[in-house]
Amino acid sequence: MRNPMRMTVALAASLAWTGCSTGSGGLNLDSGPTTTREMTDEVRRSERLTLESLTLSRLSAIERSLNDFIRAERRIPKRLEELVPKYLAEIPEAETGVRGHKDNSGVRYYAPSIIVDGQVNGTKLKDTGGWGYVHNEQQVIVFVDCVHKMMDGKFWYQARGVY
Repeated sequence: MRNPMRMTVALAASLAWTGCSTGSGGLNLDSGPTTTREMTDEVRRSERLTLESLTLSRLSAIERSLNDFIRAERRIPKRLEELVPKYLAEIPEAETGVRGHKDNSGVRYYAPSIIVDGQVNGTKLKDTGGWGYVHNEQQVIVFVDCVHKMMDGKFWYQARGVY
C-alpha cells in the first residue's frame, strides 16, 4: 500500500523545483538537479530509498518477533503467520520499489535446500517481491524474496534476516 503522505511530499518537492525552473534548464545552486528531469529522477531515487528503509525496518520487526516466538515457545514456527497476533500485529508489506513488484505481504516458504553455506541461494528464489522464509536445524532465515539489487548494490534477499 502506497503512503499518500509520502507521495504528497514527493510531489510537492517536485513541483517546487519545477516552479523554480527557468527556460535555460533550471535553477543552478552549484549542486543538485538542474532540470525538471533530473529533479524527477531525484524524487524517484528518494522515494525508492524511503521504501527500502521502510521495508528493512519491517524486516527487522519480523526478525524480532520471530526471535521472541522462538524464545517463548521453544520451537521454530512453521509459518510466519504463527507470529500473528501475539508477537506481530500483522505480516507487513515488503515495498522494494522495484518495477514489476507490487507491495506484498505474502510469504513464500522455501525448502531448507536453498540454504547454502549459511546463506540463501538466490538462484533458487521465485522473486515474488514479498517475504521469504526458510529454516533448518541450525538456522531460521526470513528475507525479502527479491533477486533485484537495492540502491546500495546488495541483493534484497541478502539484507539481514540471518540468525
